[in-house]
Amino acid sequence: MARKNGFEAQADYFGNLMKQDPTKITMRSLEEAAEYYLQMLMPNIPESLFDKEHAKDHVKVEIGKKNVQVAFENTAYYWRFPENGTVDQKAQRFASKTYKKHSDKIAEIMTRKIMNQWKG
Repeated sequence: MARKNGFEAQADYFGNLMKQDPTKITMRSLEEAAEYYLQMLMPNIPESLFDKEHAKDHVKVEIGKKNVQVAFENTAYYWRFPENGTVDQKAQRFASKTYKKHSDKIAEIMTRKIMNQWKG
């Protein structure tokens, strides 16, 4: 077999990249990163003092056709109060602090997943 020059090798590499579906790769990487974020978020979600249902019982990863998000189910409106605060409640910033603390790892998960898929 003849040795390929650098241009032929690069063309083969780009050919392999083009065989991958970028939407599937992106969605898989987002899903994995969202699962990691949810795992890190769960211990930080404050518990309700007023009733037996807590926000952490209603949080999940939702996968749409073109997006992935960590969302609260039936209590979707409620999480904003402890996160952002109210007139009577100091903001706890549990979601944003968790994301900020783990953003490098989340980015690394997404990048690693994309790079592994592209390698074939």
